[in-house]
Amino acid sequence: MHNLKDILLKYPGFLFVTTLLVFSFLYDYQSIISKPPQSIHAWRQSDCASLTLNYYQNGMRFFEPETHNLTSDGGTTGKCSPSEIPILYYCVALLYSAFGHHDIIFRLLNTLIFFFGLFYLFKLFRFVLKDIFWSIALTLLIFTAPVLVYYGNNYLSNSSALAFVFVGWYYFSRFLDEKKNRWFLLSVLAFFIGGACKVTALFSAFAICGIIVLELFKQVNFGQQQKLFGKTYFYLLPFLAAFFVIGSWILFAHWYNISHRCTYFSTTIFPIWDLDKTGINTVLQAISQRWLDNYFHPSTLIFLGICVLFLIFTFRKGNKPLQWIMIFISLELLAYSILQFWTFKEHDYYVIDMYILPVLIILATFDRLKTLAKPIFNSPYLKIAFALFVTINAWHAKQIITERYESINNFQSQEDLYSIEPYLRSLGIQHDDRVISIPDYSHVSLYAMNQKGWTEYVDAQFNRGEKKYYNHDSAGIAESIENGAKYLIINGIKELYIKPYLQAFSRNLVGEYGNVLIFDLKNQTQNYTLPERKIRYTIRCDAETLNDQKDSYIIQDNVITAGNGNTQSPEEALEGKYSAKLDKNNPFGMTLRLNDIQKDDSFAISVWRKAQKDSRSGIVAASVGGGGLYLHGDKVIETEENGWEKLQLEFFIQQDLPNHELSIYLYNPGETPEWFDNLEAVHYASCF
Repeated sequence: MHNLKDILLKYPGFLFVTTLLVFSFLYDYQSIISKPPQSIHAWRQSDCASLTLNYYQNGMRFFEPETHNLTSDGGTTGKCSPSEIPILYYCVALLYSAFGHHDIIFRLLNTLIFFFGLFYLFKLFRFVLKDIFWSIALTLLIFTAPVLVYYGNNYLSNSSALAFVFVGWYYFSRFLDEKKNRWFLLSVLAFFIGGACKVTALFSAFAICGIIVLELFKQVNFGQQQKLFGKTYFYLLPFLAAFFVIGSWILFAHWYNISHRCTYFSTTIFPIWDLDKTGINTVLQAISQRWLDNYFHPSTLIFLGICVLFLIFTFRKGNKPLQWIMIFISLELLAYSILQFWTFKEHDYYVIDMYILPVLIILATFDRLKTLAKPIFNSPYLKIAFALFVTINAWHAKQIITERYESINNFQSQEDLYSIEPYLRSLGIQHDDRVISIPDYSHVSLYAMNQKGWTEYVDAQFNRGEKKYYNHDSAGIAESIENGAKYLIINGIKELYIKPYLQAFSRNLVGEYGNVLIFDLKNQTQNYTLPERKIRYTIRCDAETLNDQKDSYIIQDNVITAGNGNTQSPEEALEGKYSAKLDKNNPFGMTLRLNDIQKDDSFAISVWRKAQKDSRSGIVAASVGGGGLYLHGDKVIETEENGWEKLQLEFFIQQDLPNHELSIYLYNPGETPEWFDNLEAVHYASCF
């Protein structure tokens, strides 16, 4: 045992790698490593994987990035460029050239790069703190951030960018200590690679340039006899060169996207001033309720707050260059948050490059603790407590990762598509044959099948132009056919019932694979007929009659009632005298509670609404007592000149509901009153 301890002390890197692998097994990396894009942000994952696969299949033309989705050049090509220099995607494509296309190659390379960065973070802590335990424990604490754990072995380049930032900080710290220019140049190279992978990884580089400029203009005395940067221009020029290259790519990407009329990848900003008060609160609510514990365990957020307070109270005794760098980075992150505010509502990975600030806060805190309170720094009791703290955080991260891959998995419905490619090739369908893939509002299915084409994607034009809807109606399908679509691929027969306009294009069935139906759009010879659904019952509520208690609407001779009768209003009506008025005081209306609901039953719900522009109200269907079913529908299918519009929600029951009960109700989350009339629910029996 004594010899083992000596070995571990002699080879701390081996000890760190061992603990890193233990944490990785805890997070189930060994199983995740072979998974295709899935779960949260499967769409962005598929974009990265699609760029890579298209490089591999289309001649490795670095300056002609494209994806499987044909939404550029008027919906005819997939030419589009991300803001990051596609170094990672191109390198993976080179590996595909040697070993063939396998998703495991992408995940494995990204994981190795991320681990490489964590190893250098360990080296950074050890170089500054000179303590093996703290070097390992503090690095592992960063590796308990669920967002980093999730994307650390994923398809996005953000984790690789952060990894190179860690490398850059190690070499920059050595430069500050040893004054050797080679360490400085290595740090600039690492920061450049990180910034090339994701431009927001340049936070550190900009901050370091900030202290160089401060010293150049003698604005700050860093407390040393000699300057930190003797030949100022020598130290600025490498950074300026890095900024020039990365900036040139961003300009190229912007030009490339404009020239191909592409608004798919964002090379713009989404600032806070574009939102009203409600929009701002919506983003903040999403961050606090959905994402905050995915950034760190709440205890770590408190820990970081304590670290910041400690640094503030001991400000005069700190490392002045590091303090100024943290100030600069804090200002940069504030500006970044303001400029990209809207994106934080849905995109957890936008914070990945921001993790450098918590890292530097922790580094500065323990460096100062070592100087000011060495007995506490070396306390075995503190180290034991911190080890337990890290363990709790790791278990929290494991639960989040498990939830992402299992509880809220969006992969199961795509599973057939990820294995369908050999079958498509057996039918004579080549990877560049254009297809329409439904259902899919992203482009995940196109990458999964390795087929170029279109989905039901809505091009929002960065919320600054008229939206472009793909394949949302028969005219959209016809447009895709005109642009070269040869096949209609339907993942689940249920789509043909929910979207009747598809039936006219689903005549010639050329293949079936699991739940996937493949139709030839060029051959109109009919060999397929959709089975008819049988109606179990139809419920209609016209808001005219209440029960004696005035708390429910009477339906069908008092056999069935709909709740929230207190919303009855004579102010507006589509027909008759009354409707249901929903406002901030009464946001729920006309509630049906149905039982004996079986898996594969289906519903067509409709209601007439008179509402303000940009209304968020609609029909809700939810399982009673939990169970995970929650659907909101506000699709307008018919309008009247008097301001009334008909909403529709159609869906299939895809799982067994608790007690086989379903609740259908109307909901208006806004403050402005809206009126509803003639609710209709058609319940179809399963036809499978």
